[in-house]
Amino acid sequence: MSYTLTIGASGLVSRVTSSYAANGVFNVEELEGKTLSIDSRFTGWGRKVSIKAPAPDKVTSKLED
Repeated sequence: MSYTLTIGASGLVSRVTSSYAANGVFNVEELEGKTLSIDSRFTGWGRKVSIKAPAPDKVTSKLED
């Protein structure tokens, strides 16, 4: 997985793009070997936000069925 945060002139996040391998995410043969990409844009923030990494005990690399 990879992601990019874009910070606007106001110091707030204005865009988040992420991508990850589709393998194993969906049980659809056509997606094997493909990459899923998401592009989210944010406008009209009401206040500043803080983005922090999650606590290590809240993160996993194992997918559940």
